[in-house]
Amino acid sequence: MANQRWGFRNFTAAEGTAGAVAWLNEAPRQGPGEACAVARNDGSVGLFYLEPGSLGTGTRQAWGFRNFTAAEGTAGAVTWLNEADRQGPGEASAVARNDGSVGLFYLEPGSLGSGTQPTWGFRNFTADEGTAGAVAWLNEPYRQGHGEASAVARNDGSVALFYLEPGSLGTSTQQAWGFRNFTAAEGTAGAVAWLNEAPRQGPGEASAFARNDGSVALFYLEPGTG
Repeated sequence: MANQRWGFRNFTAAEGTAGAVAWLNEAPRQGPGEACAVARNDGSVGLFYLEPGSLGTGTRQAWGFRNFTAAEGTAGAVTWLNEADRQGPGEASAVARNDGSVGLFYLEPGSLGSGTQPTWGFRNFTADEGTAGAVAWLNEPYRQGHGEASAVARNDGSVALFYLEPGSLGTSTQQAWGFRNFTAAEGTAGAVAWLNEAPRQGPGEASAFARNDGSVALFYLEPGTG
């Protein structure tokens, strides 16, 4: 699918998560690992998506949104993701906010095939560990593959990371996760342009966060063979 192109769309607080979900569910729109969304505390949503993107024959799948309160937190989100026949690689995009709440976009119902052994988990990296610590952890042998991580680099330097564990990476051990920060001047347009360099990222190979100040934090899989 060399014709696929990454794009960015921002939904206002008035449109909110309901507007983002409705847009994702337009036919044909996005498949597993083809969207990375952030539901912000002000109600707005920042969404990176793969366009045009063939959904194949699995049209029964539908995107949804669930918010977990600070009381439920990351533990509640992880428990929910690990329910039987819930989410597979590239089928969830989660953001753990600084107030303890979690915003989660998920693909429902979605067949997970026979690979039920991987389980979702959460790890928080302190500001001291930062993005370098998260990247180093992601690059440990046989760690994460396509669509198996959803990370947010916060403005205070800390990193929140949802990951799929243990998860077989197959034979593509040469791939390595990396991190790049785009300034407010570069913005979402700069991030989209970089993602669309040829060859760059495929479905499930990027997890991006568009911040309210206009900057963008991006985890990506490099060099990446399709």
